[in-house]
Amino acid sequence: MNQETNFRINKFSRTITRNKKLSLKVLNIKGRDFEIKNFHEGISRFNFKELCDQNLGAEDYLKVAENSNFITIEKIPEFNDINSNQQQRFITLIDILYDKNIPIAVTAEQSLERLTSSRSLEKPFKRTISRLYELTSKNFTL
Repeated sequence: MNQETNFRINKFSRTITRNKKLSLKVLNIKGRDFEIKNFHEGISRFNFKELCDQNLGAEDYLKVAENSNFITIEKIPEFNDINSNQQQRFITLIDILYDKNIPIAVTAEQSLERLTSSRSLEKPFKRTISRLYELTSKNFTL
């Protein structure tokens, strides 16, 4: 992610959260807490690692979706055979956000059409890319 993209996502975030209170949102999922540290009255902002580098699953993402009406996901990495677990979590997350019709904004190391995939997830990831285009084009644009 370059400096220009970083500037644009921060400016966009300030615009959509204007007059909304920042708070820490704690979700209790099956007896454990998951924190949304950057939560503005239904607008959630995450770094990719917060959502996909830890052992989270569909029920976690469903709870995030239930508490968010817009989500920003920053710093989506290139995917390869080494980080295919994170890629699988990302696919699950995007499927849930798509099913719940939650609009999103994303930043990535590459443009969406150039994001790479692990070999084992190439087919489902094509659907994920398509869904990313659809979700990022809803109501909000960068």
